[in-house]
Amino acid sequence: MAPASRAAARLADLSHAQLLAIAAAGCEASAEVRNRADAILAAHKPLAQWAIEGVLLSSDLVPHLLAPLQLEDGAAAAVCSRWADGWKATNEGRRRLRQVAFDFPQDLLGTDSFDMAVVPGGDELVVRSDTTVRILARNISSGGTSFKLPTHSGYIAASEEFVYTACYHDLSSFTHAGTEVADYEDLDKCLAYPLLGPGGLLFCNLYEMGEPEQDEIIALDARTLQPRYRFGLSLLNDARGMAVTGEELFVCDAGNDRLQVFSLAGEHRRSITGEWKRPAELCFVKDRLYLFEAWDGAVDEEGEPINPLQGRRIFVLSLQGDTLQVYTNPIEGQFDGLCCFDKTLLAPVRERNSGRVDKMVVLCGV
Repeated sequence: MAPASRAAARLADLSHAQLLAIAAAGCEASAEVRNRADAILAAHKPLAQWAIEGVLLSSDLVPHLLAPLQLEDGAAAAVCSRWADGWKATNEGRRRLRQVAFDFPQDLLGTDSFDMAVVPGGDELVVRSDTTVRILARNISSGGTSFKLPTHSGYIAASEEFVYTACYHDLSSFTHAGTEVADYEDLDKCLAYPLLGPGGLLFCNLYEMGEPEQDEIIALDARTLQPRYRFGLSLLNDARGMAVTGEELFVCDAGNDRLQVFSLAGEHRRSITGEWKRPAELCFVKDRLYLFEAWDGAVDEEGEPINPLQGRRIFVLSLQGDTLQVYTNPIEGQFDGLCCFDKTLLAPVRERNSGRVDKMVVLCGV
């Protein structure tokens, strides 16, 4: 007898309850067996019409059926239009940051000078590692194009045409092939955290060494780097990263432990505070802000951080400033940036003792 026939002959002697226990155990242990059982049940014992119409297609009950499902269960949205609507209605609960595996080029890490920016449209990631700028496509491990900067540069931003670099008193733009196009110099203040805005604007922090209360924001023409206007003086104390959301500019005001919100024309609209301290950088995705704190550098007698969580947390905020989630980095080191690329949030981690960016935490759920 064939093995299947022998198994069938042995199973024929079992009671109904014993067969039921074996079938249930097989469905729990194997997705293939469970799918086969579902197909047989659908063919020979379909759901009653009242259950289909009154439960599975009920506009009141569908959201309750779909709410426990996670992002990886997205096939449920393709069942029918009502389930697609139910999936969208319950999707907010699935937007929770969680770490995922990601093949980030290791040769770009291990440096003490690192920054990232995304080209508008989201198909290319620009990474500056020391003086090397590399432009990576969605297949991030494939290498990409690269060029060398003439000197060490700090923070970067990117447009479809240019890569912007800001370091000390200079702000420069380069083509994606590495040709320098324009330059802006401010002899009185230093430039940092460039950010591409709508309407052909490029926003950049202006700060004075040793005088953080003199910080302000400058808006420049993104093509020519000619200054348009300045704003924020006397409001900002140790200004850091920025994010544009619609018609507003959010600025990290680390010295005042708050976010300052301006119109794109520079009018101050409101301030936002929260349980976080020393906001360092922002990333805007859909209708949420992602913020991480800067470590305050305070250590005890043994050299351990007095505030060990500071610098290791990412706060997920509504545009009104409500905290929706707090993600804590499970590995040692402080976050050193935020960037959304290919529906994931990239957060480089700087080792506290060496000062090198040597790891990349990748989070989905944005």
